[in-house]
Amino acid sequence: MAITTTIFEACSKKRKGSPLISTFNNSSSPPRPPPPPMPLHSGPFRDNIREFLKHCAEIEDYTVCHNPVWCALLLSDSTGVVFPLYVLEENIHSSHPRPLCDRCRCIGWSHHFVSKRRYHLIIPKDDQWNKPLNKESLEKNNHLLHGLIHCNGFGHLLCINGIEANSKFLHGKELMNLWDHLCSILQTREISVEDLSKKAGSMDLRLLHGVAYGRTWFGKWGYNFSRGSFGVTQQKYERAIQILSSLDVSKIIHDFINKRQGELVKRIINIYRDASETRLVTISDLFQFMLALNSTPLIRRKIALTLAAIPSKSSTHSAQQPETCLFKDPNHHSSFSFIAKFDESRWPARRLDDVVRVVLTTLEANGSKMDRQTLRDAVRQHIGDTGLIDFVIKNIDKVAVENRFIHRVVNPVTRKLVISLQDVVHEGKSEKKMESHADIPALEPGLDVNKDLHFLYNYVLLGYPDSHSVTLAIRAILDSKHFAKQWQFKGNNDHEDSFLGLVLRLRPSYNELVKELTRPLPPGELLVVPQYATVDELKLMVQCALRDTYYVMDKFAVKDVQIGKIEEKEYQDGVMCEVEQGVQVWVRGCGLDLDTKLRYQGGADDWTVDCGCGAKDDDGERMVACDVCHVWQHRRCNSIKDNEAAPRMFVCCRCKNGRKKY
Repeated sequence: MAITTTIFEACSKKRKGSPLISTFNNSSSPPRPPPPPMPLHSGPFRDNIREFLKHCAEIEDYTVCHNPVWCALLLSDSTGVVFPLYVLEENIHSSHPRPLCDRCRCIGWSHHFVSKRRYHLIIPKDDQWNKPLNKESLEKNNHLLHGLIHCNGFGHLLCINGIEANSKFLHGKELMNLWDHLCSILQTREISVEDLSKKAGSMDLRLLHGVAYGRTWFGKWGYNFSRGSFGVTQQKYERAIQILSSLDVSKIIHDFINKRQGELVKRIINIYRDASETRLVTISDLFQFMLALNSTPLIRRKIALTLAAIPSKSSTHSAQQPETCLFKDPNHHSSFSFIAKFDESRWPARRLDDVVRVVLTTLEANGSKMDRQTLRDAVRQHIGDTGLIDFVIKNIDKVAVENRFIHRVVNPVTRKLVISLQDVVHEGKSEKKMESHADIPALEPGLDVNKDLHFLYNYVLLGYPDSHSVTLAIRAILDSKHFAKQWQFKGNNDHEDSFLGLVLRLRPSYNELVKELTRPLPPGELLVVPQYATVDELKLMVQCALRDTYYVMDKFAVKDVQIGKIEEKEYQDGVMCEVEQGVQVWVRGCGLDLDTKLRYQGGADDWTVDCGCGAKDDDGERMVACDVCHVWQHRRCNSIKDNEAAPRMFVCCRCKNGRKKY
């Protein structure tokens, strides 16, 4: 507890009174701040954040660009560490240097109205805990945690840097648990994250975890695919995940036989196969096991890999220095279908070749050597005709397949027939084409899980040989960066009988829809009202909520409301007595500021995106506009590199083709 006392005193030196401490438990239970008069769970985010700051934080004695800052001290029950959570309330106005939200534009929320306030929730790096925030703090991406939430409850997780243990006290999972608990308590609507996280500095987590678990790292907390770049849809993303995660490790070994890194790929896979208590069939199984093993204590990890490496090294040694047979006469071995023509066979050559290839694959996956019965049983899993299998195994001696040959020999000790896979040698030289080993990393499999994982990531995933489908799948996953999580508004169970949660939806006039509000209408705004409010009271509460939330509604006046399918005139004094929770309230009124530039988060300009990849909206990637049709397209889709200067005159392919017609 010495650490706790030191940090606690350092954080509280600048405070006049005793600091307010909210406990944070890393388990499934959420942090519970001291209960304010109105419980946090009963209202929308714009009300809950104010209650949280009022009862669970203290305002600092400085501002950042005239914006107030609060600090809440949180205690981690698991580590006993007290750490600060800074909250900055950023007020949006016409003279604000950056009033619009680029994150909203990239995630597909360009049609959202601009909120009046947005809140930055920041946990700085360990050595910055007792230093005040400044203007640069809002732009940094090296905080342990930085989230931005608009007062309408939509927000963005901008960065989280505890994944690779950058903090001495707080790590990635703990910070994500805290963030998720805060979002639940404050009743956020939807939070997005742009997943650019990397493991070991170079492996994209969205690809690594996508292959291993079928989801991004943030998927553990319910963040799902929201929007892809370069025309990637959810269907394409899910198909890409399926293609990669179902790659069979035995097929991987086979596909890398003639590659310079093939032997190392085989050794790594076999070591972790041997170390696993369950069968590792796909690359998803393999990556899951390696990631789980890497999180175990070091001593347990070393024991498991050492035991697994003993048989693997012996089999590897024999593979590196195979029992080669010297053939000076090439006619001493041939394809099996050629041999079968001179033997009595009731099976066509095509079926015989199919069985031989299954035998080859089975041998490769089992150390290049198996006794007859074990090989027969393994092949039967793929070939149903046992007579065909027995015929092939009986006549398979000295049969060449690609650059290797299958050889039969009787083990003098066990007296069992052993079938092995060996290299063909001519005049003392291997027939197998050997590639340069200069660029293969010096790696001893089994010593470092991270290095083995990094090798498989680079040389297998990113370097899969001659597979168009794998290449396209990897590209689709890497082009899918935007994920989001939605929260359902629950209200407060203790007040269900006296309060109702409503969803306010604006119903503009016909002229406003046709001339001004041409984008899709923004999502409804949440409002909690007493169950027995009158129509006039409801109108006033709706008007106050909308004015408090959106810049374009600063002077909005509510004229009438429609709750569900019931018109206002059908209500009695107690208008809410028979209304269900979460019902939509359609609001009509006047006073929308349609001339302001702070109408939409995506800005006032209506610009058209229509790229050859299928993208119809801004996805955050670099684009270029055609100087003829003024339609925006991706630079990458037009073979313009990101580090290249934009061409002085750009004409898209459609306009070029159109010009040729004249």
